[in-house]
Amino acid sequence: MKIRKFHRKIFKANKWIMPLFFITSFFISSLKAVENEFFHLDKFDRWYEVFIGKSKVGYAHSIMQRIGETIVSESTLKVSIKRAGVPIEISSIDKTEETINGKVIGFTGEMKMAGVPIVKEGRVDGTDIVVKQKQFQRVHTNRYKLDPNGLMTWGLLKLLRDRGFKKEGNQINAKIYSADFGMDAPTPAKIKILGKTSLKINGQDKQVFRTEISLTTSKGVVSTLNWLDENGFAVKTSMRLGGVPIQILEANMIQALKNPESSEFQLNTLLPVNREIPQNAKSVQFKIETVNGSKIRNLYQSRNQKVSRVSESSSLIEVRNENFRESKSAYSIMQDPKFIKPNTMIDSNDPVIQTLARNAASGSKNIYDVANKLSRFSYNFIKNKNFRVGFATATEVARNNEGDCTEHAVFLAALGRSMGIPSRVASGLVFMKNFKDQKNVLAFHMWTEFFLKGTWISFDSALNKSGAQTDRITLSTSSLSENTINEIGLEIYEFLSNLNVEVQKVDFN
Repeated sequence: MKIRKFHRKIFKANKWIMPLFFITSFFISSLKAVENEFFHLDKFDRWYEVFIGKSKVGYAHSIMQRIGETIVSESTLKVSIKRAGVPIEISSIDKTEETINGKVIGFTGEMKMAGVPIVKEGRVDGTDIVVKQKQFQRVHTNRYKLDPNGLMTWGLLKLLRDRGFKKEGNQINAKIYSADFGMDAPTPAKIKILGKTSLKINGQDKQVFRTEISLTTSKGVVSTLNWLDENGFAVKTSMRLGGVPIQILEANMIQALKNPESSEFQLNTLLPVNREIPQNAKSVQFKIETVNGSKIRNLYQSRNQKVSRVSESSSLIEVRNENFRESKSAYSIMQDPKFIKPNTMIDSNDPVIQTLARNAASGSKNIYDVANKLSRFSYNFIKNKNFRVGFATATEVARNNEGDCTEHAVFLAALGRSMGIPSRVASGLVFMKNFKDQKNVLAFHMWTEFFLKGTWISFDSALNKSGAQTDRITLSTSSLSENTINEIGLEIYEFLSNLNVEVQKVDFN
């Protein structure tokens, strides 16, 4: 039974491949044309094949055209993968509108993961940009100050053309607006011109110019390598996600649309550890270190998770067990409204969510009892526990009764907020004694935390556990008002791809 529960979670990291596909698609469409040629032609149109490892998984299609005084760019991406034999269809359509001078007018984007659409759109309004996100008929609107130096598709192309994408050693700094990394501010980018080289594409040798584009996001640096032909067209884009090579290669339309292999694709989210973590352990000490010796990030700390740095590349983490009813803290009231208010994912103001929460908490004796009843209700309510779901909101979970640990975490957080309990989601690694032919490994997981009488307390409805547990390492927490699940997953996955973990001590006292 435990193996089946963990099996539902292990392929979860596939959800976060999408932001990197967006980045790739974005730069393919932005490196499309030479400025002088652009104004003599109405439209640029290119097709690409998408590969993960050696398997073709889909296609990309990019168009840039001038319509009156507006430059319109559109990128389409469709891929098909399997998670534990279950086919998952992923698609996105991104469109930008800019002035001939490269100034942002607006954008739209729609992503579908396993049929669940997430729609984003933005429009410049005076000195601001108004951004809307819609999922399951829920609309969340934000207004941000527009950075006049922020660029999108055509603006970036124009900058590269002006600064020279053929000059080896040249380095260009830019600010790029990307809905995938938040529109509150543009994302800093560095473009390095690496020089001229030869490349074989579709059996033909081409002289191309290699560039490296690095985006410095709040979650780390994301880089792509791009090969451009004499006219600035991208013929190849390459990146690595946790050691897995991802490539997009130029092709004709027939090649691009040829059926993908839809091969089994398991991201490297399993980290082996040297010993078992018993269920009755009271505390566990982990040593984590980077594989390549690079500086380790600052790690999450709490009452039950203490971190001490050993060196620039390694740290010790001590995790203590605690019954949630025995937690002791000075009573305080949560002052930050973002943990109480509904948002796009944790839509706790939905009448269905509120009714479910009231019924689940009926007869509770105190706030701890309310929290525990909500957690147990969530565990039993989500009957169809699978990883076919995309990024489901709490309301979607309430109507469909299915999902994995992400859906459990979001749904339970919404139940809590609807009852006035400050709630957030926590993400990290959980121990698995057995998984297929592997023993003693850590895998990605997500759960809920409630703020009860001055203390954040864990409630894991996916595994039906309450209170601090020694079987996990917490890496981040979020209200989901500022971070998306995409960003959280991307951050953690990139961290895991360069990490070794060792259990150093297990204490039963």
